[in-house]
Amino acid sequence: MTAGSSKPIAQGIARRVFWALLALGLLLLFFVLPHDIEGDGRLRFDALQAMLAGHGIPNTKYPLIGSLPAIALMLLGHVVASPEWWASRYNVIVYAAGVGLLYRLLRDRLDHDVLATFLLLLGTTAMIPASLTGFGAETFTVMATGTGLAAWSSGRWKTGTVLLGLGAANVPATIFGVAIAMGLWAWRMKRVRAAAPIVLGAGLWLLENAVRRKSAFSTGYEGDHGFQTLLPYSGLTGFSYPTFFGVLSLLVSFGKGVLFFASGLLLWFSRGLQALRSVSETLVLWLLYLASLILVYGSWWAWYGGFTWGPRFLVFASLPASLLLAAQIRRPPRRLVALTVVMAAVVLSVWVGIDGQVFGRFGQDVCSANHYSQESLCWYVPEFSVLWTPFVFKATVPWWGFILIAYDLGVAIYVAMPLLGEWAGVLKRDGGLAWAAYRRRPGWRL
Repeated sequence: MTAGSSKPIAQGIARRVFWALLALGLLLLFFVLPHDIEGDGRLRFDALQAMLAGHGIPNTKYPLIGSLPAIALMLLGHVVASPEWWASRYNVIVYAAGVGLLYRLLRDRLDHDVLATFLLLLGTTAMIPASLTGFGAETFTVMATGTGLAAWSSGRWKTGTVLLGLGAANVPATIFGVAIAMGLWAWRMKRVRAAAPIVLGAGLWLLENAVRRKSAFSTGYEGDHGFQTLLPYSGLTGFSYPTFFGVLSLLVSFGKGVLFFASGLLLWFSRGLQALRSVSETLVLWLLYLASLILVYGSWWAWYGGFTWGPRFLVFASLPASLLLAAQIRRPPRRLVALTVVMAAVVLSVWVGIDGQVFGRFGQDVCSANHYSQESLCWYVPEFSVLWTPFVFKATVPWWGFILIAYDLGVAIYVAMPLLGEWAGVLKRDGGLAWAAYRRRPGWRL
């Protein structure tokens, strides 16, 4: 067998391993990861239950565009398991569909090893795994918008319009992000079709308002506010939070800062980004959309996303963070400092994924006591951050947690082999040079 003929075989083996690991991960997320419907998800589930029971269209404040497909699963629940069992796993199905679509959209534009690493990291690191535990609206909007922007940048503007419109209508505050991303594309390409996703998203949202609340401009959030606490801007309504403080908190606060929960965003090293040239437009649109979310939610009174794990409104950050991380892992930098930074980002990202799946809001009880008067402890104090409470309060790992941890660590080690090899080689080389230089130093003299 010649050297040239061995390459396709080796690639075929890598592809089979990728699909096996991806399928195993989805099965673990569906059957092993604990699921529960709570918070806003409970209100959405109850609204759909009321519709199925013939009680008419509910007028709750939470949009239901992205939750409506779950009705089929809830009906299945009357035959197998229960409606709640299926609804609590709805987001896993949405995520699986999004991953499949991302693979189709990017497979001809991205090297297979980088694409495979990206998709495997997406389900094991950062914030998406934690978003799959319930019936929240974030997963649908994240996958619809992420795939929509990828479709748009690859020339599939009709598919992109539908996906972006549905994602924006499901979480109306994200319409601004879609508008900014499409505005950049329109400015560069001089095409008015960029307005289509915005019109569709806004139209669906206004239509839902009209049907459910008899007024297109009645959002259901009128007068919505939190508890009055010691914090100077608490208890206000709407977009009343100082944008500077909100953006700063969403970026670097210990319990809600996206740079802690999606550290791959920091990996802007030139050599790794060479692997992303073919998808640079998708990456730019993703990052611009994310920046818009940070700006919009930074002024919302509940910028922190309520009593939830991590920055709930910024789960989308997992997409660009995982892509940047994948590029740096598979095309690692040459210098020791840069390699060490990438290694640290990988370790933190894997821990974030494990923490969100296994420990969740462990150790956060103090922050929900007394009408959430001390909730800010979980935002700003390191000891009460969800990332570190398992260590501070010595959490125990349940049996299913060991399975998820083993899978996450196994995937991370498998995909990071080029990075580990490069880091070990550079450490040995630079360490040897440093030791030789040390030995050549003159000794102590009077």
